[in-house]
Formats: sequence, structure tokens, C-alpha cells
Amino acid sequence: MWSWNPSEMRDGTNTEFFLRKAREKGARIVCIDPRMTLSAVALADEWVPIRPGTDVAMMSAMAYVMIQEKLYDAGFVKRCCIGFDESQMPPEAKGAESYQDYILGTRDKTPKTPAWASSITGVPRETIARIAREYATRKPGVLYQGYGMQRRAYGEQVVRAGCVLAALTGNVGVPEVGPGAWLCRLRTAGPPGMFPDRQ
Repeated sequence: MWSWNPSEMRDGTNTEFFLRKAREKGARIVCIDPRMTLSAVALADEWVPIRPGTDVAMMSAMAYVMIQEKLYDAGFVKRCCIGFDESQMPPEAKGAESYQDYILGTRDKTPKTPAWASSITGVPRETIARIAREYATRKPGVLYQGYGMQRRAYGEQVVRAGCVLAALTGNVGVPEVGPGAWLCRLRTAGPPGMFPDRQ
């Protein structure tokens, strides 16, 4: 639950009930939010406080861990993503910076490490690395974002960063994730055959 507070903000009925049921079946729920909300207290196994507006830094550092430790779903990224590395750049963007180059700091000489993100977010680097590993290795995984962190200048960047994490981990088009995962709504809203490898 990334800045998502279903106990106070309605996003469909019975959300809290379904989250409790997921925990009963073994799901681990982490709440990343500047505030210790009712949702963090009642629905999550862990609350990770973060400075407001710094979510992209943490997401980028999570991607760094996944790339460096080869925890990302390379097959899904190769099949379904564009621009991940130099080999996947579209023809009109040859020579442009790839996502991997940005995360590893190839051009700007600033690797997006957990230590780099910690100084921005206030989240300990060990926590960032652990959350990255958990999200990358526990299948399926849902990264459900609240709407508040988008309601600011450059708010679209946090939406993109969250979608990238879902893609890196192959958690797009996974039936078990279900229609409640906003990052995976393409699976339920898209035309038949959109994810033929996941049918």
C-alpha cells in the first residue's frame, strides 16, 4: 500500500475485508506512507514512513537493487517492455538514455542506490533494499498506489515509477493479482489477447 489509505479513502467496497483475507492467506502487507494512518495500523504488517514527495527516489532505488541483484523478470522485460536497456530502445531513440542507464547512473554518474535514496526519502537504505527484494521475489506482488502523491507538480512521475516496478517484477497481466491492482488493470480492461503469454 504505497500512500494508499483504504480505511479512510474509499476505493471500492470491502477493501479492508479483502486485505484482511489476503493476510490470513499469507500475504505480507507493507504500508509506505508519510503518515501512520488507520490503514497502516489496522491492515499492514509494516509501516515505512517516507518524506512527502520523495516516492520516486525510493522506487528508483528499489529498481537499482532489482537490476544489480538480477531480481527482475528478465523474460517479461524482454518480451513486453521497451527502453529497458540499449538493446530495447526503439529505432527513433537509438543513442538515448535507457532506463537501466538512468538507474545505474551511466550518464549522470549518480547511481540510484538505496544510500542515495535514503538521504532524500528518510527511509533507511537497508529498508529500501529489503522492500525491493521482498517485492521482487514474492509472487504475485501488488503495488497499489494511493492518489494523493500524484496530486502535485510532476505527479505523473510517481505513477510511471510504480508501473515500472510492476513491469520489472513481471506483475502485469497476472491473473492472481486481480483487478484490484491498479497497475494491472490493463489486464482486465484491455482487449482480449493483450497478454497472450499470461492467458
